[in-house]
Amino acid sequence: MTGDHRLVTADELEKLGVLRKGTAFRMSKAGIIPSYQCGVKGRGIRFRVEEVLAALRRPAKSEEQTS
Repeated sequence: MTGDHRLVTADELEKLGVLRKGTAFRMSKAGIIPSYQCGVKGRGIRFRVEEVLAALRRPAKSEEQTS
C-alpha cells in the first residue's frame, strides 16, 4: 500500500463515495470491513480507505465455503 494511511470516519467514507455511513457501521460490526476503535472507551470507529476498498473487492463467502 502506498497511499494515504490516515484513519477516517464513516462520514468521510460516505463523502468519498466509498460506503454509506450506516453501511460502514454494519459491515464493520459484522467483521466484513476492518475498523479501529479510538477515543474515550473505544466508542469512536475509524477506517482506512485502502483497507475498506480491499475488503470490498474480496469475493463473498458462500455457504459451501464456510462449512
